[in-house]
Amino acid sequence: MKATRDQISFLSRLKAQAAFDSLRKTKTRWVSQGFAVQAIPQPLTDAPPRPRFCVITSKKTAKLATDRNRMRRRLRAVIYEVLATHARPDMDYMIVARTGALNRPMDDLRKDLTWCLKKLDLLRPTEHHAD
Repeated sequence: MKATRDQISFLSRLKAQAAFDSLRKTKTRWVSQGFAVQAIPQPLTDAPPRPRFCVITSKKTAKLATDRNRMRRRLRAVIYEVLATHARPDMDYMIVARTGALNRPMDDLRKDLTWCLKKLDLLRPTEHHAD
C-alpha cells in the first residue's frame, strides 16, 4: 500500500531545532525492532492540528550514508501511510531508526508503528475503539 497525495499533504515535517530538542527530552517513548517512537503535544496555534514528524538516523545505526538514506526513505514511506490515518493529529512525532529498519519487511514496519502508537495511547479515537 502506498500513501496517497492527500495522506502526504496531511502530514508535515519538523524542521526547527527547538522541536528536535523538545522531542529528545520527552519521556513518551516506545521502542520496536526497527525504530523508536517519541511524541509530544504540539503547541497551541490557530491552525487546525496536523501530525508533524521527523526521522533520525545516525552513524551508530548504519555506517554507510547509503544505508542511512535507505532507512530514512523506508521509514518515511511507512510514516506517511500510518500517521496520516492512525495517529492523533495534535502531536509531534520523532522516529529514531534502529539497525532493524534497514532489512525489516515493510509490512512489519507498518505493524510496528501502529503497535507503538497503540502502546503510547496515540491512536486516533476511532481507530482505538475498532481494535
